[in-house]
Amino acid sequence: MLEFGLHQGTSLYGRMPQDGLRLIPVAGVPGGIGLEVLWNVCIHLQALGYPSLVLDGSQCESTEAPGLLELLDETLWIEPQAQALGRDSIAVLPAARGLAELASRRSGASPALLALQPLLRRYAVVVLYAPIPMLASQLHGSKASPLVLLGDDAKAVLTGYQQLKMLLLQAGVMGTVVRLVRGAGERATAQQQLRVLCDCASKHLGQIPHSLVLDADRPADLQRLALQLLENAETLCASGLYAALPCSYDARSATPLATSH
Repeated sequence: MLEFGLHQGTSLYGRMPQDGLRLIPVAGVPGGIGLEVLWNVCIHLQALGYPSLVLDGSQCESTEAPGLLELLDETLWIEPQAQALGRDSIAVLPAARGLAELASRRSGASPALLALQPLLRRYAVVVLYAPIPMLASQLHGSKASPLVLLGDDAKAVLTGYQQLKMLLLQAGVMGTVVRLVRGAGERATAQQQLRVLCDCASKHLGQIPHSLVLDADRPADLQRLALQLLENAETLCASGLYAALPCSYDARSATPLATSH
């Protein structure tokens, strides 16, 4: 399901610029839980054959750490890598200033992030990790469903509802809400939180978000999350002839970033 059939033109497709770049937005949250989920999702995506890049909207570009802004200004060139990225090596670019620049360039209903496709076409997936207000400014006109992580504190449901409301009102998209648990003892509480959140969203926003309870210690659950996000991702395609052609993603052609983790 993740690959196309072989035929006489396969070798030619391999020489063409990659035309499909899948966009997965992930809402940044305080603490380490967001980064932990982000790391595991990217590892599973790469294991499935989808070379992934993270645009980190929580970090600003600098002289010492150039990122998306320099890529947009064509002062940063990403060279192809001769060998495959390791499965546990995730490519990361600081992106806060570059995302602000993209938002200022947006015209009409076209997603600002379409500009990323020609710059990052050697990757199969770009994960946009940013605070909710920044995500909302980028996703106007998008069809992607952002990942929203529900906390385990007393205000988790209220915070989650406010995040979903901002995404819907400002960007017109509904998020995918995930509540991570550790062990079966937390599952009942997590399911109750999601039921309350979905009821509030249905009543006040007119939409019900996708919701999942996942065990953070179970690799199968994290792989399920990666597949769910891939299914809900938006594909940023090049215009013209190449947009209609199938893509073949090869980890060996992935482009290394200025930093990787």
